[in-house]
Amino acid sequence: MSGRRRWIIGVTALAFVLIVATFPMRLALSLSGAADAGVSAREVRGSVWSGALVDARLGALPLGTVRASLSPIALLGGNTELTFERADERLGALAGRLHGSNPRGISDVNGTTSLSGGLGLIPADTVRFGGDGKCVEAAGRLQLSVAAPIAGLDLSQGLSGPLSCANGRAQAALASQSGMERLTLAFDGQGNYRAQFAINVDRDPAMAAALAVLGFKAGSNGFVLATSGRF
Repeated sequence: MSGRRRWIIGVTALAFVLIVATFPMRLALSLSGAADAGVSAREVRGSVWSGALVDARLGALPLGTVRASLSPIALLGGNTELTFERADERLGALAGRLHGSNPRGISDVNGTTSLSGGLGLIPADTVRFGGDGKCVEAAGRLQLSVAAPIAGLDLSQGLSGPLSCANGRAQAALASQSGMERLTLAFDGQGNYRAQFAINVDRDPAMAAALAVLGFKAGSNGFVLATSGRF
């Protein structure tokens, strides 16, 4: 190979690296279809190498303001792979990887996030869905903490349990430390969910009456409240 040809190849490679390094994160997210994967933010700053998503969300899950970088190699293949990290003393640390291509979802997640109603959530390690919205991979554990008692119940220790794929949905089977309260949550890649909260009142008529007022129905597993909807 002649020196001139090597020089041209070197300059071309350097130009490509510079273009990728300075490519706006906002434009890259738009072109990669991150919105279809449930990613949104009030503002997107920086480049694909070092960007920031302000008030970011992953579907119904608030991420706060996170530092983020996109994999250029994945982008060249038409895929989205975003690494995000949050270091916030008030909200707590949160880090993970987002996959916008098939299968899409999140992996290597570690940290905490806050939900509405005084709920705190430690996300699972991995949950990914195929193009048809069915769960193809789910692993790790979810832990849900409740800041205030519900109907006289002390759930300050929260509920926790494993996450797995079941019948095409990601399913979390959570239980309190006592095992008296159980929450089963199943959801698909389209954001549709089903939840069932069962409480064993241990023959406490006052508690049974309070739960009935809240819409719980008596069943074989105690008093049960079932709901479904879309995130």
